[in-house]
Amino acid sequence: MIQSVFRFLAAALLTVGIAFAQARAIPSAMPTSVKAGYQVTKAGLVIGTIEETFARDGNRYRIVSQTRTAGPLKIFLNDRLTVTSEGLIGAAGLEPEVFESRRERNPARNVRAVFDWAGRQIVSTHDNRTENFDLPAGTLDRISAFYQFMFVAPRGDSVTTWMSQGKKAEQYRYLKRGDDRFVLGNEQLSTVHYVRESVPGDPKAELWLARDRHNLPVRMIFEDSNGMTLEQTLVSLVVQ
Repeated sequence: MIQSVFRFLAAALLTVGIAFAQARAIPSAMPTSVKAGYQVTKAGLVIGTIEETFARDGNRYRIVSQTRTAGPLKIFLNDRLTVTSEGLIGAAGLEPEVFESRRERNPARNVRAVFDWAGRQIVSTHDNRTENFDLPAGTLDRISAFYQFMFVAPRGDSVTTWMSQGKKAEQYRYLKRGDDRFVLGNEQLSTVHYVRESVPGDPKAELWLARDRHNLPVRMIFEDSNGMTLEQTLVSLVVQ
């Protein structure tokens, strides 16, 4: 049970894929750095923490996300998941070049993907082998998908995109559920709520984006096909 919780934690967090209605020029006032902290809870108990950094240098970006077990889960499983993405920033937002997912206690599950845009291929190294997958236009990896919102905001009531977790790219469709408020410290943030379209038995996901914080995600809920639910909530944010 403990291992299954962390496998879900590693696989589910940061897997939200969402689309953007159309490309537009990148505003010059876009942040050069973001530092965000999240708590991960299951049935109200904290079982993980996430520390993320986004850095922009000219037309390049780098994202590092570290998930650590916490609370009662850490007693039985002290592990860390590090996810990185780096690439270019263009008129259509983020364009990943290299994506990596690394497990501190289980390196056999590490994944490294190179996005070969010229050859339209994802070159994925995992399980001691290398595979090639098709690379549809506009594909994001599972961590750059969150920060794409800063450059191209989602629009409309129904949005779709391609997203890769380091292997095959998959298409996701999200539906706008409505507007909501999110409390961060002494602030109340205006958010827009999206729900991933799914059929019975499929994993589910929900996402809240903060309109007045560059459309950064402030809350996420994930439910796997067995009904196990995790919630990821923003607890700290510094944008420069």
